[in-house]
Amino acid sequence: MQSPSRSSSWRHRGGRGARTPLALGAAAAALSFVVVAGVGGGAGASGRPSSISVGFILPLTGNFAANAKLEQDGFKLGLRRFGSTIDGHAITVHYEDTHGTPAIGLTAAKKLVTSTRVQVMEGPLLSNIIAAVSPYVQGKKIPEDDLFLSSPTQMNLYKSSGFGLTSGWDGYQVTGAGAAWAYKTEKWRHVTTIGANFSFGWQTVGGFDAGFTKLGGKIQKSIWVPSNASTLSSYISQIPSTTQGVWVELSGAQAVTFVDDYASFGLKGKIPLLGITQLTTQSALPAETPSSAVGIYTDAQYCTGILSKSNEAFTAAFHRQFGSWPGYYADAGYVKAEILVSALRALRGNATTGKKLSDAMRAVKISAPRGPVTISKTTWSPIQNSYICKVERVRGTLRNVPVKTYTKMQPWGFLKKSTWLSDFTQESSGPPTP
Repeated sequence: MQSPSRSSSWRHRGGRGARTPLALGAAAAALSFVVVAGVGGGAGASGRPSSISVGFILPLTGNFAANAKLEQDGFKLGLRRFGSTIDGHAITVHYEDTHGTPAIGLTAAKKLVTSTRVQVMEGPLLSNIIAAVSPYVQGKKIPEDDLFLSSPTQMNLYKSSGFGLTSGWDGYQVTGAGAAWAYKTEKWRHVTTIGANFSFGWQTVGGFDAGFTKLGGKIQKSIWVPSNASTLSSYISQIPSTTQGVWVELSGAQAVTFVDDYASFGLKGKIPLLGITQLTTQSALPAETPSSAVGIYTDAQYCTGILSKSNEAFTAAFHRQFGSWPGYYADAGYVKAEILVSALRALRGNATTGKKLSDAMRAVKISAPRGPVTISKTTWSPIQNSYICKVERVRGTLRNVPVKTYTKMQPWGFLKKSTWLSDFTQESSGPPTP
């Protein structure tokens, strides 16, 4: 779902409650999770190879806890699958809960860097927390693999520091595919967009807007939802009855509420719905009413029903291990593990030099459950497939099944690189207007 920020200072909206910095720091310190798996660099005092210390910050409580749990489970499964010991070095993973709040996220990052002395950072999941954490972590010359690329400031930090990348995605990639499908396949010419009113929403809505209007379409109305809104009736009621389709970016508990309320308002079957990956991914789909969710389309970099040997092995292993089907977040965690382990194998388990580890992570080329993944040297985010997926019943359970594939999508989607950068810069500082 996300990953960062706004303007040169990475400002962001959507905090959660008026808690003091002291209380936030105490809460972060109280919620630390450690899992031993396997990798390192150098030798300890005993002469045995030392372990490599990995930090992973996630919103394990709050509105996005279900998303975070799937990413955590995907990462754990990835370490079991790709290797938890390399040349005698063991990976030790330290999980910290951000509560979905930037201040807690930064406190957690500082703890992991100064006290735990992690050698690589995984996460964060939320864009506004990446904005708070990334400058600090990369400033300490620690490699960081984010979930999402959400601003030119973040991309420029990757370039200037040499210590950052995202193995996940960026908003113009999959939403560009969604815009093309809406215009060319569904023949929509005017649509309504709904998005969360902070950086992740601005960029993903902006990506759809840019792609759709470039093709000749019109954004009839833009509706913005505060990130802490628990009821959505007042926003759904703003959808014009004349709109040809609705494209929506909402995640976590808001995605569940939206899908069910959209149907209860009588809009399902009347106004077609297309959403971002998170609308019906497995962190939301099991909680959504089946009759409300069936038939919804999403633009995505991963969906459970991708037909490949890699994905079939991944989904089967995940279901055996956790009793549920993986979604976008589980795939994201799994890919993070594969990239980390692949980079460490290239270094024979030696993680003592952060720059070498960062360079090795950036150079990885893998065949993931989502398809082939390489890292663009322009954005330090993936070049990968994008999919149009549909919620269908598969052997008694709801799954997201791909109905169209756009192969090897660049981070800027179908836009020109220069057009993308201009739009990307604008949408990073505030919500796009129709």
